[in-house]
Amino acid sequence: MDNIGNSEPEYESAPDDDGGKTKRMSEKPVFDIGKTVILVNKDQDIIDTQAVLINPVDSYVGKYLGQFFSTKVIGATLRDSAEETEIDDEIDGEDDDDYNKSRRSPKYWKILGTLGNPKTTVLPWLWAVMKMDDYDAYLREAVKCGVVIYDITEPSQERFEEIRGVLDALRSRVNNFNVPRVFILISSLHTWSHTKKTNQEDMFSEEDYRRRHTKPLYRELQLLERYVVAAGKMTKGKLKAYVVGAGAIYGAEESPLHHWFMSAWHNAKYLPIYGTGKNFMPTMYIQDLAKLVQNIMDVPPKLQRYLIAVDPVICQQDQIAKAISRVLGSGRVKRVSEEDIYLNKELTPFQADQHLLDLKIQSAYAMENFNMDFAAEDGFDSIINKVSTEYKHSRNLEPLKVVIAGPPASGKSTIARQISDLYRLNHFTKDDIIKTTLELLKETAGESPETDIQGVDIEKEEVIRKEALQVLAEVDDYLGRLSASLAEQSDVEMESEAETPGFVTPKKSLTPPERDVTKLSDEVFIRLVRWRLLTNQCQNQGFVLDGFPENLNQAKMLFAASEDVMETAEEDAEEGRDILDPRIVPDRVVVLEASDEFLTQRLQSVPAAQLQDKHKDKHFAKLLAEHRELNSVYETSFLYYLDLQEILYFPIDITTGDGLLMQNIIGKLMDMLGKPRNYGLTFEEEEAIKNAQNFEKSQVEDAEKEDMAMIESRELEERRANIQQWMEKLAKVKREEFEREEAALVPLRHYLMAHVVPTLTKGLIDVTRARPDDPVEYLAEFLFANNPGSLNTTLGEHFPNSGR
Repeated sequence: MDNIGNSEPEYESAPDDDGGKTKRMSEKPVFDIGKTVILVNKDQDIIDTQAVLINPVDSYVGKYLGQFFSTKVIGATLRDSAEETEIDDEIDGEDDDDYNKSRRSPKYWKILGTLGNPKTTVLPWLWAVMKMDDYDAYLREAVKCGVVIYDITEPSQERFEEIRGVLDALRSRVNNFNVPRVFILISSLHTWSHTKKTNQEDMFSEEDYRRRHTKPLYRELQLLERYVVAAGKMTKGKLKAYVVGAGAIYGAEESPLHHWFMSAWHNAKYLPIYGTGKNFMPTMYIQDLAKLVQNIMDVPPKLQRYLIAVDPVICQQDQIAKAISRVLGSGRVKRVSEEDIYLNKELTPFQADQHLLDLKIQSAYAMENFNMDFAAEDGFDSIINKVSTEYKHSRNLEPLKVVIAGPPASGKSTIARQISDLYRLNHFTKDDIIKTTLELLKETAGESPETDIQGVDIEKEEVIRKEALQVLAEVDDYLGRLSASLAEQSDVEMESEAETPGFVTPKKSLTPPERDVTKLSDEVFIRLVRWRLLTNQCQNQGFVLDGFPENLNQAKMLFAASEDVMETAEEDAEEGRDILDPRIVPDRVVVLEASDEFLTQRLQSVPAAQLQDKHKDKHFAKLLAEHRELNSVYETSFLYYLDLQEILYFPIDITTGDGLLMQNIIGKLMDMLGKPRNYGLTFEEEEAIKNAQNFEKSQVEDAEKEDMAMIESRELEERRANIQQWMEKLAKVKREEFEREEAALVPLRHYLMAHVVPTLTKGLIDVTRARPDDPVEYLAEFLFANNPGSLNTTLGEHFPNSGR
C-alpha cells in the first residue's frame, strides 16, 4: 500500500465497544505503509475506524463515493439529526457533552482504495492506495479498515471470488474484533428482473428480498449477494455486512445513461427509446446513493442487511430519454426495437439490461429510517437541469465561445477554421450564419408538433415553432420593405431617364427584385444570430464568430442580456455597463492587427486562383476602406464596447515575425484557450478515421507491393539484359582473342610451310623407305639432323639420303 498523504500519518484511537478494555494504538501506526506486515500478535485487534476502503476507487461509483466521504465528518448524519431535535427538545446532559466534544474535534473519513486502472492519476482526496499485487498482504491490510466498500455495478466472475475472499478473511478474525467491521456491497437490481408481481400497482421493497427471481445470466450475482448477507448474520454483530441494490446510477460523469447524454450533447436528431419505452426503469441519483451509504456507515442497521437504493419516483424509460433530450438535445426521441440496444457500442450488455428492466420498487427502509433528504425526491425529471450541469462540469464539456476580429485578408477565417477543428466548435462567418440560420428557421417553423418522431414535448415544440415563425416574419418583413424601397427607387430613376429624348420605356418586370439576405439591418441580423447561438447545438459545443460583431451597436445587441435574464440579474448591474448574457458573451476575443500596405502585399503574393472574390483587387480595396471607416471612430467601434464592458481581448500583430506564420498564431491561441472542452472524436468519426487510415494503409501496401513487383520485374529484366550483354561481350572477347591468336599464328605458319613442312615431308618419305623399328625416334632424329637452324652436322652421316 502506498501512502499518498503525509509521510508520517498520525492515528487517533477509535472508540472501543468494550468500554475501554482495548489497548490504545495511538503510539503505533495502524497501517504499515510501503511494506507487508505479518501480524504476530493475533489476539490484538488493529483497526482504524476512520479508514474506508473502496474497491475500486477509480470507478464511476467509487470515485464519487470517495470524494463525497472525504469531506464528511464521522457521524454527520447523527449530528444533523441532533441539530434538528435541539431546536425543540432538550438533549440529555451526558449526550450533550459528548455531542459538543465531537463538535470541537470532528473526525473525517480517511479514504483508501484500489485502482482498477493502474494508469489512473492519483486523486487528491485519496489518503492511500492499496496494491493487490500480493493478495494475502492486501487482505491483512483490508481487515484493519473500519469500513470496506466494494463496487460491483459492473460485475465480473473474478471479482465475485475476490469479494468472497475478503469476507472470509474478515470472518476468520471476528473473534479478535473489539470494534465491529462494516462491509458494504454496492450492487444492482438485476437480481429482481424476473420477480412476479401479485398486483400491478404494488411496489417491491426490502420485504420482498427473499422472493426475488432473476434470469440465469445473473444467478451468480444473486448468490454473491446472499453470501454477503449471510456473512454478517453469524458473527454476533462483529461483522456487519450489507448489500445495496441500486438502480441505474446517474449524475456527475454518468455511466449507464451516458450514451443518452453524449448523443444529446452531440446534437443527435433524436435519442433512441428501446422497445415501447413504457418499462419502469429504476434509477438512483449518485448523490442520494452516497448519502444512503453514509447513513449505513454512521449507524449500521441491526436487522436489515439488504437495502434498496432507488429514486422515490420511478420513471419510465421514455420519460428519462425525453428529459435528457429536452435539456441537452433536440427534444425528440424515437422508438427502436429492443434488440438494437445490444448493438449500441456505448453500452455493455449489463447496462443494456438495466435499460430494459421493468421494476416498480422503492427504498422503503431508507425513507423510513435514514436521516437523508432525497435530492431526486420527485424523480429524474425534477433534477435533470442540475444533472446536466454536473455532467458538463464533470466531463469538462463547458462550451467555449470565441470571437475573432480584424481587417479583411488578415487570416480570420483560416484561424477560425483551425480553432473550430481543433476544439470542435461551430464556426460562423457573417454570410454563413445568415443562410444556415434561415434554413434552420424554415425547417423548425415548418415542422408540426404532430410529428412521427415520438416523445416530442408538444408545448415546448409549439413555443419553439412560434419563435422561429416570428424571427422569419421579421426577416421577411425587412426584406420586403427593402425590396419595395429598391423597386421604388428604380421606378424614380426610370421616370427621370424617360424625360430624356429618344428614351424607350422598358417593359415592367413581372418578378420582384431578388432579395439579398446579406443586406439585413443590424437589428434583424443580430436577432438571427442570437436565435442561432442559443440553440442547444451552440450551447453544448460552443462557437467561433468569424469577423462579427463589427461595431458597438451589434455587440451591444448581441451580448447584452435579454429581459428575462435582466430580471434575475438587475442587482448585479453597474453604472455604465450592460448586464451581459452569460450564454453568449465570449470567453476569448482575438483581434488581428495589420497595416493596409501589409494586407495588400500579402494578397499580391497569393495566386489569383486561390483568392476569394471579396479579396480580389476590385472588391478588396472597397472592403478594406469600409472596415477602416467603421473603426475610425473609437467610441462606436467593437473594441470600445469590449473596453466599456471590461471584456478582455488579445491583440495579435500579424506583421511581426511571430505573426507571419499562421501556426505561430494557432499555437498562441491554443495556449490561451487551454485544453479542448469536448469528447474529441465520436465513435462514428473514430471508426471513419480508422477505416480511412486502414484504407490508406492498404492502398500504400498495395502500391508498395506493385512497386516491389515492378522493381523485381525491372531488376529481372535488367538482370537478363545484363546477362545477354555479358554473353555478347564474352563472345566478342573470345572472337577477338581468336582473331588475335590467328593473326599471331600467320608468321609461324609461313615459317613452318617454308622450313619445317618440307623437311618433315622428306622425313616421312624416308621413314616409309627405311622402315625402321622405331619410326618416331627415327623421324625425330631425322628432323633434328636436317633442321635448317641446327648446328649438329654429324648426324647427317646416319641419314645419307637426308640431303636429297
